[in-house]
Amino acid sequence: MKVSKGIAAALLGTTLLAGVVYAQQTPSAPAQATAPAAQQKEAARDFAKMSADGALAFRALHLARVAIFDADPAAAKKLIADARAALAKAKTDSTVFQKAEADFKMPQGAKGAAAAGAASTQPVAWLPIDGQLTLDGDFVATPAKAAAVADANKSLEKGNRAEAIEKLRVADVKVMFAMALAPLDKTMADVDQAAKFLDEGKYYEANAVMKKAEEGVRYDAILATAQAPKAAAPKQN
Repeated sequence: MKVSKGIAAALLGTTLLAGVVYAQQTPSAPAQATAPAAQQKEAARDFAKMSADGALAFRALHLARVAIFDADPAAAKKLIADARAALAKAKTDSTVFQKAEADFKMPQGAKGAAAAGAASTQPVAWLPIDGQLTLDGDFVATPAKAAAVADANKSLEKGNRAEAIEKLRVADVKVMFAMALAPLDKTMADVDQAAKFLDEGKYYEANAVMKKAEEGVRYDAILATAQAPKAAAPKQN
C-alpha cells in the first residue's frame, strides 16, 4: 500500500520514539512468573532502546565475511577486532535486557526464527541491534486514517519521528514496533571463535561461524495501540 511505504521503511534510531511506542504497547506475552518485578521493569525499559554499538558490531561482522570472500584476510581480521570491541562496549550499556525466546512475537514476514517448538523458555541477555516501525497487518485505509499515514510519512521524511507517531496516535492507527535482537553471550562467543579461526588461517571455518552469528538474530514485535488519552476527570471542590 502506497501510503504506508514511508512508515515501513522508517528505522527507529532514537530512544524517544521507541519509548513512546513502548509506552503504548499491548504486551505480546505475559510476564514470566519466575522473574522478579524489578527485573521485568528493567527489561521493559531497555526494550525500548537500540544498541548503537551492537549495530556497529553486526555491520563489521558482515563486512568481515565480505572481506574473506574478497580474499582480504587482513581486512577481515581488522573488522572482526572492531566487532569484538563493539560487542564488549554493548555488553555494558543500558540496552541489554533479559527475555526468553519463546516469549517473542515474530513480525509478519520476518526470517531467522527458531523452528516451531524449539525456542528456549530460559531468559537470556538480548542486544537490540535494529528496529522498524510498520503499519499493523489489520490496517484498513479509511480516508481519515490514510490521510494520517500520509501526514505521518511527511514527518518521517523530515526526521521527526516523535511527531509522526503522535499523528498516528491521534488518528487511532495501529503500528508494529519490530526489533532485531542478538543473543549477546552466544554472539560474543561466535565472534571470538571466528577471530581464533582467522588467526589460524582457517578462513572457511571463520566465515561459517560468522554466518552462524548473523543467523542467530531473532525478532520480536510489539503491537502499539494508538489511542488518544482519556480526558482527566474534573477536580471536585
